[in-house]
Amino acid sequence: MLRRKFLTVAVALSCSFLAVPSWAEDSADPVILTVTGNVSHPNRGPVDEFDDPVFSHLDVKFDKAFTFTLAELKALPQRTETAKYDNWPREVTATGPSLIDVLKAAGAEGKTISVQAADGYAPELTAADVAGDKLILALTADGKPLAMGGRGPIWLFGPKGAIADMQDDGSLVFEVIHINVQ
Repeated sequence: MLRRKFLTVAVALSCSFLAVPSWAEDSADPVILTVTGNVSHPNRGPVDEFDDPVFSHLDVKFDKAFTFTLAELKALPQRTETAKYDNWPREVTATGPSLIDVLKAAGAEGKTISVQAADGYAPELTAADVAGDKLILALTADGKPLAMGGRGPIWLFGPKGAIADMQDDGSLVFEVIHINVQ
């Protein structure tokens, strides 16, 4: 009995970031990406400590944001990139919308772009890194959807050299949930 309760709590906690705030309950497709900061046409209000427990835990604060569901990300033009880093056993081909297209859809512009993972890891990119247009928000890799517990559902992906200061694949954020543009 105790084991069953533990598993129930563990599953609920692992899925809590997918919880849909009350303002979006009518959506059958939950929000999986939130863009904050310099967003010119937001589609949601401020972070709520109760409805946004992962953002609260990560100390993410915002007054307005633009959100995307998986379907909305898939509706953007899709692009395929292939990469192989020294610490990878093989080449990977990933597909998803370009980071530029996602930021344009959110009306987000700025000099620094922080791409944050569900665990809080959030490297900062420059506007020049993004302007190079080599980065995608991958939704699939090698033809398979990206899943939680792996690199998904969203993986910031690009070839070597896509990010100026990147020495290895450390800036290729997986389990992306948040982008902050300043």
